[in-house]
Amino acid sequence: MSAARTVWALRSLGRSFLFVVMLVASAVDCMIRRPKVGAEGAVWIHGWCRRIVKVMGFRCVVEGRIPSDGAVVSNHLSYLDILLYSSVQPFVMVAKTEVRGWPILGWLTAQAGTVYVQRGGGPGTYPAVNAAMAEAFRSKLPVLFFPEGTTTDGAGVLPFRRGLFHSVLDNAVPLRTAALRYSLDPNGVNGSATVGENVCWWGEMEFVPHLFSVLGLCGLSVAMRFGDEVRDRRDRFVMSETAQARVALMYSELGGIAAKNFVGDPERELAEVV
Repeated sequence: MSAARTVWALRSLGRSFLFVVMLVASAVDCMIRRPKVGAEGAVWIHGWCRRIVKVMGFRCVVEGRIPSDGAVVSNHLSYLDILLYSSVQPFVMVAKTEVRGWPILGWLTAQAGTVYVQRGGGPGTYPAVNAAMAEAFRSKLPVLFFPEGTTTDGAGVLPFRRGLFHSVLDNAVPLRTAALRYSLDPNGVNGSATVGENVCWWGEMEFVPHLFSVLGLCGLSVAMRFGDEVRDRRDRFVMSETAQARVALMYSELGGIAAKNFVGDPERELAEVV
């Protein structure tokens, strides 16, 4: 095993241990505090996601005014997106039904009152989804969803699915856009690792091996930008297309920002986190 590979493995093992410690601590804290599922749970999850993200070695650069209510739409690159957004602001998430069964994130998202949507469920699922979305908006927290409908390798932003925009219009809530983009230490310390293959989680990638790999990466950064309100609300077609164009533009503009803001060694901060 090369020296670089050995360092990666040791870093991954160390962070994996701290990651598990954080999860156990959060579970114990949940049993003690017993936060109510929904807005209270989202606020509780926010505090733990901040700790977990630091343990994972992330550096996060945030631009724009962080929404405090209404609906927010973003591009979708990985399960990491949920952790990162939740570390910045308490959100009620909207996620596909499969997320409920994911290790770690399934439990975390459930505590935050996540609205689970059956992908391709058809008209029969619309009343239940609309009712759940209406309840989420009443929480007075921002409701975040990923209209691409899947994660990608970051090559671009896919067309937005229009279904959930109907709930935004029906409930007369403001819609804002957001985008996030990952980068790695540009000095080559991660060998042949790339954002598309080693940070983004898409296709048939397996969760546990991917997470272990991510935890071994050095200089892992994310640039996140929150945009202005989408005011063209003629119908869900126009609204979704306008939002997609804005997210795609922000995503393009974020290229390189996270890498430029990488300084120092995040390992030095771990002791402060725990």
